[in-house]
Amino acid sequence: MKQFVTSDDHYRYGFFDEHTPVYAVKPGIGKKIVEEISAIKHEPAWMRRSRLDALHIFEAKPMPAWGPDLSHIDFEKMVYYARPVDRQAQSWDEVPSDIKNTFERLGVPEAERRFFAGAAAQYDSEVIYHALRENLMRQGVIFVDMDTALREYPDLVRQYFGTVIPVGDNKFAALNSAAWSGGSFIYVPSGVKVSMPLQAYFRINAQNFGQFERTLIIVEEGGEVQYLEGCFKKGALVTVRDGYRKIEEIKVGDRVLTHKGRYKKVYHLQSRSYSGNLYIIDAYGDPSLTTEVTEEHPLLCVPRILKNERNKNWKSQWSVPRELKEKDYLAVPINKKLQARKFRMFRVQVARRGNKWLVPHKTRIKTKEKIIIMCSKDFFTLIGYYLAEGSILHGYYVNFSFGAHEMEKVAEVERLLTRVLGVKSLRVFHKKNHGVSVVVCSVRLAQIFAQFGTSAGKKQIPPWVMLESPQKQAGLIRGYFNGDGNYYKKQNKHGFKEIFRMNTVSSVLARQVRDMLLRLGVVAFIHMRDRKKEQRQTMYTVGIGGEFMVPFGKIIGIAVKSMIHQHKRATAFGLTDTHAFFPIKSIKKKLVKDLTVYNFSVEKDESYVVNSISVHNCTAPVYTTDSLHAAVVEIIAKPFSRVRYTTIQNWSRNVYNLVTKRARAEEGAFVEWVDCNLGSKITMKFPSVLLAGRGARAETFSVALAGPGQHQDAGAKMIHMAPETISNVVSKSVSFGGGRTSYRGLSRVVRGAKNSRLSVRCDALICDPYSRSDTYPTLKIDEEETRMEHEARVSRMSEKELFYLRSRGLSEIEASSLIVTGFFEPLIKTLPVDYAVEMNRLIQLEMEGAVG
Repeated sequence: MKQFVTSDDHYRYGFFDEHTPVYAVKPGIGKKIVEEISAIKHEPAWMRRSRLDALHIFEAKPMPAWGPDLSHIDFEKMVYYARPVDRQAQSWDEVPSDIKNTFERLGVPEAERRFFAGAAAQYDSEVIYHALRENLMRQGVIFVDMDTALREYPDLVRQYFGTVIPVGDNKFAALNSAAWSGGSFIYVPSGVKVSMPLQAYFRINAQNFGQFERTLIIVEEGGEVQYLEGCFKKGALVTVRDGYRKIEEIKVGDRVLTHKGRYKKVYHLQSRSYSGNLYIIDAYGDPSLTTEVTEEHPLLCVPRILKNERNKNWKSQWSVPRELKEKDYLAVPINKKLQARKFRMFRVQVARRGNKWLVPHKTRIKTKEKIIIMCSKDFFTLIGYYLAEGSILHGYYVNFSFGAHEMEKVAEVERLLTRVLGVKSLRVFHKKNHGVSVVVCSVRLAQIFAQFGTSAGKKQIPPWVMLESPQKQAGLIRGYFNGDGNYYKKQNKHGFKEIFRMNTVSSVLARQVRDMLLRLGVVAFIHMRDRKKEQRQTMYTVGIGGEFMVPFGKIIGIAVKSMIHQHKRATAFGLTDTHAFFPIKSIKKKLVKDLTVYNFSVEKDESYVVNSISVHNCTAPVYTTDSLHAAVVEIIAKPFSRVRYTTIQNWSRNVYNLVTKRARAEEGAFVEWVDCNLGSKITMKFPSVLLAGRGARAETFSVALAGPGQHQDAGAKMIHMAPETISNVVSKSVSFGGGRTSYRGLSRVVRGAKNSRLSVRCDALICDPYSRSDTYPTLKIDEEETRMEHEARVSRMSEKELFYLRSRGLSEIEASSLIVTGFFEPLIKTLPVDYAVEMNRLIQLEMEGAVG
């Protein structure tokens, strides 16, 4: 049963559960409580001694007085251990329904609960669900809760526990070491790269409760952790280097187009059964843009700013389907790869009988030949004519077909054949259909042109043509338009209509022509006409209208004025150097059950293009959703390993969030902390890295948002202990409604850590006169051969920006939210994409006062 809380101590999401734990200790902290917790868990003697030692240190250490006021914390009123269930669930179906419903309320999607490589959910003191895929277990990966790790891997835990953060490091680390319960233990063996999710969710349900999870991560030499989640149904077309391929046919090693307009390799595949909402998103301008996608899969889009006006700003973002609205824009990437050549070699096979060259056949002796052709603009114009009017007959004849009224085009093709290929052609007249054919009898040329398709329905453009220079591609477009295009310019009953059109029965060719035009700065639409009733193939029309008629007219040699009826030509589409943007026509959803969906991982960009739209593959390095909360996180990154730990903290406004996080990076290792703090009453969190090995690297990206009654005291510590180490700290904070943010950081270089490089950048935005921001940097450089950069900036929310956005129809809250989101955007882009989506949503809710 759910009960909504109306007191000031309401939970972050506005509810708590009437769940009674199966066991709970009495409030307060002392020797008996600590021994009781240890006894309940049947811990070894060394852990019990460690807890008691930590308790003595906690009791002896004074409350920190150098930061926010913590004097209101009453340690004796808190409950330090509550077990919600009598045993840990082995499958999600075994989790008690009331607890399961809690995580449903928190927005943990069904797909994330059922289909990661590893998942954990902690409710108050205990991890109530934990699972790891068998294939990772076989590779030696360990992902269990800390209590299980202590029972099943006691030597590993004892070897590393408290080595990065000693029990007496600070008062709250000592409290955690005395009362810890739950948390995650992750061990990745040497060289193992985990490409699927390891995640943990933490929930405080009881009032006056302390959660003290302990996380210990060990990544051996060369190890990495990533996650993946599947999202598209069978049949979705992915843009690959050689055209388009169904998503279920994608293989590891394939090169796919990414949202950055370049080709990258696929390195991991996944398919799974999906039950839930399937979104059907349809866009104006291209029926192939219709996409069916699961509810959690991010798409690259641009929100529409004004309902009845086209955007002027095309700043894109990743959004999940439920956040999209009609008339928002989907992003279609422009293929920016360029591979121009002066000459191209073609390999052909021919057979000879006497003085005649014949089509190769299994009964004939074959001869392989190389033919080199100059890749001139004329050659590409000839290719355009072939795509429009060409065909191959019997493997011998290259045929171009025209109407009797098109003698100028006939003459141009004949000239091009002679000039480019040095061949003679035959002109054939057809009285019955009033046609004219230009025919070349050549087995070799027939094989060269066959790669463009031998008949109308099979026409396509090979990859090398799609990557050639725009100048040559403009020649192809001109030849194709001359063959299959028309300039429609008429007054009809709906008004004056002016448009360029090119028709084909090849859906592949239509998409490729559209994509090639994007490289030339022209956005085209595709119209599809079903002609089954006429017993004919579907007709695809590539059309160019509005303002894009002007540049297209220059390509084909037809002058088009930029003004029409004393107005500038308009268009519904957007275009930048990297993307075209198509407005969404409709968004529908349907419930599906046990539908097979597909996804894959892509090197570096972690995105691909499906049905022409840029989508993210939802992959990212290991992270956990963070949740009196006094957690400890220890990371040991062995040589040349990589660990990324991402947190979005969104606790209730009555929670003191006092967390100690520290990593040790050995030689060549790379550790990243991505830390986002939105909730809690007070947060004190300073993720640290000990750069202990030569060439170790570390980065901390910190985001803090403080509203009424909040103090976000966040920062980072970087300790350079070895030569050639590199650290980078970027902190961004926003305070509003009387909230307070502060950056507190330490950058230290010990003697002997030569050629170390440090960079610290702090950027704060204050939204009103009642809010505050402070910076407390500490720099200790004991080595002369060091490069150090430090930058701090504080600014007020611009009244001009607010006035401009409000003049465009936005409310004050909407305008403020947009400015804050834009301020955080450089750091949000570094988040795993589904976290970036969630961060944007939470920021908007915070600014609206809808959360907390």
